[in-house]
Amino acid sequence: MSHKAETINEIDQAVKFNEPIGPSHSFFTDFSGLRGEFEDRIVYKNLNVEKENGIFSFNPAINGSNKSILFLGGMRGSGKTSELAKYAEKLNSPQCFFCVTCNIDQELDLNELEYMDILILQLEQLTKRLSEYDLTINEGIKERLETWFAKRETEIKRDLKVEAELEAGIEISTKNPLFSLLNIFGKFKTGVVGSNERANIVRQNLKNNFNSFATIFNEFIEEVNVSLRDNHIAQEILFIVDGLEKTLSANTRKKIIIEEQNRIDKIKAYTIFTLPIELMSQRPNLSQFSSVEAFPFVKLIERNDTEDAIAFEKFKEFVYKRIDRSLFENEVIVHKAIRYSGGSPRELLKILETTAFYVEDEQQQIDDVALDKALNRLANQTAQYITEPMLEKMKKIIENNRAGKDTPFDEVLQTMLENIYVMEYNSGSYKRINPILERSNLYQQYVQG
Repeated sequence: MSHKAETINEIDQAVKFNEPIGPSHSFFTDFSGLRGEFEDRIVYKNLNVEKENGIFSFNPAINGSNKSILFLGGMRGSGKTSELAKYAEKLNSPQCFFCVTCNIDQELDLNELEYMDILILQLEQLTKRLSEYDLTINEGIKERLETWFAKRETEIKRDLKVEAELEAGIEISTKNPLFSLLNIFGKFKTGVVGSNERANIVRQNLKNNFNSFATIFNEFIEEVNVSLRDNHIAQEILFIVDGLEKTLSANTRKKIIIEEQNRIDKIKAYTIFTLPIELMSQRPNLSQFSSVEAFPFVKLIERNDTEDAIAFEKFKEFVYKRIDRSLFENEVIVHKAIRYSGGSPRELLKILETTAFYVEDEQQQIDDVALDKALNRLANQTAQYITEPMLEKMKKIIENNRAGKDTPFDEVLQTMLENIYVMEYNSGSYKRINPILERSNLYQQYVQG
C-alpha cells in the first residue's frame, strides 16, 4: 500500500485510485452525511441492522427469512468500494454479520463474465473466510455439496470429451476441515476463467441445473449461519459483491443483472451488489425483488452555487492524508482542485496526479501554474468526444438548475452520466456539469458562449 507523499516525486504513488482503501488504512476518509439525501442508515435499514450505542446488531429470529438484496448504484469514482469496505468492517461482528467481500474485478475474467461465475466466487470466498476459524460445518451439507459438484464435474468432462478432472483450484492444506469444499470451488472458479470452450460448458452445466444448485447453495448458507451463531462468530452471512462496473462491456453488465434477475432472486443470502450507473434506469424492474439505492457524489456546491464548507474541509482532510501540506504553495490551490473534482474522490485524485506531473523539476511545491496546466489538459481531454445533443443537454441542465427544476432522464443523459460529463447528487435528482468539462474550449464556445 502507498504511504503519504513527503516529496513531489512521491505524489504519483499516493494518489493511485485503483487501490481499495478501507477504514483501517491511513488514507481512509469518511464522507458520511455529505452525500445529500444518501445516509449510511439507508444501507443499515435495508439490511435489517439495528444500531444502539454505536453497536450494530442483526436479529436472525425476526429477520432470518428476509434475505435482503441491496443494489448500491452510483457513478464511477464516487467511492463505492471504500464505502463498502467501511460497511464490511463496521458490520463484521458476533452481534451482526460475517462479511464476505467478493471483488470480481480481481478474481474473475472481466472479458467473459456471467452470474454463475459470481456465485462460484461467493462460495469460494465464503469457504476461504470460514477456514480461518475452527468451525464445524454440518457433515451432511458438506457431503451433499461434494456429491452435487462431483456429478457436475462428470457431466462437464463428458461434454468436453476429456478424461482428466477439472484443473486443480487453489493450493490448500489437506488438514483444513473445509479442504474438500475449497478444492471443489477452486476447481470450478478455475473452470470459468479458463478457455472459452471450457468456461462456457461449465457455466451452461450449472445453469441447466440451477434450481438444484440454488437449493443446495441456500442449504449451505443456512448451515453455515447456524455454525456462526453457535460459535459466537456472527449472526448471518453478508456477501458484498463489488467491481461489476469494471467489466469491459455494458452488455455483460446488463446480462448479469437484468437477464439473470430470476436466478439472483432464488439465492437466499444477504447481499450487497454495486450497480453500474447505466443500470440505475432499471430501478423499477430491480425493485420487484430487491432494494436499489443511489450512492451519489459528495455535494460541494448547492443549486444556488454556494459552497458546502463542511464538505470542502472533509476533502482537504482526504488530500492531506495523502499529500503533506508543505507540498502545496497555499491552501487556495487545494480548494480549487477540490472544487474542480465535482465531489468525486477519483476525479480529485486524477487532478492531483496530473498536477504533480506539471510541477517543474526544480520546484518543491505545487503552484497555481501547475494546477492550471493540469486542469486545461484534463478539460480538453474530457471534451474531446462531446456531441451536439450533449451540448444541448448541458444547456437544458443549466436552465433547469436555475429554475430549481429536475432534468428528465433520456438516452443522451444516460451516456453523459456513464462518461461523467454530468455528475449526480442527492438521490440522483440534482445534476451538474462536470466542472472540469466547464473549463474546456468546447464548453466555453457552445454552452457558456
